[in-house]
Amino acid sequence: MSAPHIPERFLRQIWQQQRFTTDSLQAADGKPVRILSPGASNNDGGPDFLNARIRVGNVTLRGDVELHHDAAEWLTHNHDLDPHYNRVILHVVLTADAITPPAQTASRRAIPLLVLHPFLDTTLRVAWMQSILDEREERRRTLPCHPYNDPVPVEVIRQWLNHLAHERLELKIRRFEERLTQLIDESKLVIREPYPRYYGNPDEIPVPQKQYTRRDYASKQLWEQLLYEGIMECMGYAKNHSPFLSLAQSVQLRFLKEHDVRDTQTMMAFLFGAGGLLPSSRGLADRESRAYLLALKRRWRELRPQYKGGTLHEGDWLFFRLRPVNFPTARLAAMCFLLPWLGADDSFRTLIRTMKEEILSHDTRLQILRDQFRIQPDGFWKSHHHFREYRGKVGITIGDARLHDIIVNAIVPIVLVYARVFRDSVVRSTVLSFLAWLSPGQDNIIERALQSELLKQKMRLDSALQQQGAIQLFKFYCVPRRCRECEVGKLTPLGK
Repeated sequence: MSAPHIPERFLRQIWQQQRFTTDSLQAADGKPVRILSPGASNNDGGPDFLNARIRVGNVTLRGDVELHHDAAEWLTHNHDLDPHYNRVILHVVLTADAITPPAQTASRRAIPLLVLHPFLDTTLRVAWMQSILDEREERRRTLPCHPYNDPVPVEVIRQWLNHLAHERLELKIRRFEERLTQLIDESKLVIREPYPRYYGNPDEIPVPQKQYTRRDYASKQLWEQLLYEGIMECMGYAKNHSPFLSLAQSVQLRFLKEHDVRDTQTMMAFLFGAGGLLPSSRGLADRESRAYLLALKRRWRELRPQYKGGTLHEGDWLFFRLRPVNFPTARLAAMCFLLPWLGADDSFRTLIRTMKEEILSHDTRLQILRDQFRIQPDGFWKSHHHFREYRGKVGITIGDARLHDIIVNAIVPIVLVYARVFRDSVVRSTVLSFLAWLSPGQDNIIERALQSELLKQKMRLDSALQQQGAIQLFKFYCVPRRCRECEVGKLTPLGK
């Protein structure tokens, strides 16, 4: 019996809530299926659920899950040609035609098929309606203390946000401190067990190992690489920060400086080539794009023997639901035009002087940073965001919003690491004062939720420092409902 068509978002609810019989599941080929973990819901491009664990027959698979109403949609959606789907380990559908061939990835691997319709624990209509109710409940979800926090004094909220802002800043500092010690080890050819990544409470993060001396930290090359990695990660936004960081750690700044950072074509050849972002020129109607791309590919072929690091694949990058100005190609091109400043011999020292000089006003400090991050793209990137994308007069740039993110998430914590290592109290106090002066970045869904459900008309987030505190509050206290550990929650019935 064919199943009526329902929106895919409700299929996601059915899968996530496991609204079907799980003790007798069978794949289309008859092998038993056991769901050890359904995976994490993915709202970006690529498979619907990531990092699932599924046992099919006697084999436990780890990877992604893709959902469709009908099995044929795998081909109609061209997933068989898209490398973003190469990690799919289970294709879950409501219905499938008996003659539908098994789905295959772009790497030509066959994917087990699970047809849910026979295993639903209720009728499909009831499961659908329950999924609608689940979605409505999720949309109505507010801060746990929303009904109770009106009497909480504004000064309590302000002081708590300030505390959490420093808690969040400490997380960033510890992370860069950890990476700095790894770079020191690499420079000494020392191999250690990898550090785990920590989030949440800084008290739970182990302090860096004690055996490093000031002399170990003295090399400016270490600090330049740390800043380069931090900026590259920020250029990736939320969707592409991982491949940007991976690329920066593979194509290191010292390597690029050996090949002259002022030679933009060479910089692009290395970064786009190692990043897997030099596509085929077939089908390019724009002659300018074709000529520019072919020149970069020729340069990459010439340089490739000199590069011994790892490479990425085009499938590692996400373009889905991004404005063209935020495409990874546009951001990577912008980075290439920033390299002449970042790779200059005195770039890090100049940054420290800018952040340390007490006679500078914060306005002047910010203007200096704006000038340093003002890039001059060539003729091609003044009108393109991708080799296949022509956008007229709007080209690549590092705008104020991106610079704000770089300041808050890279420059400030890295300079504070420097202040901690070299015990420079002037740098520390000046940078913290600058962060407290700096206006908040663009508002986001977290800030809007806190403004309407906690801050209300009591106060507004008027600095980047307070904004960081709000993010920390929401992510590490409100979402996991740690109300008894929250200074606001303690003053409500939730904290008792």
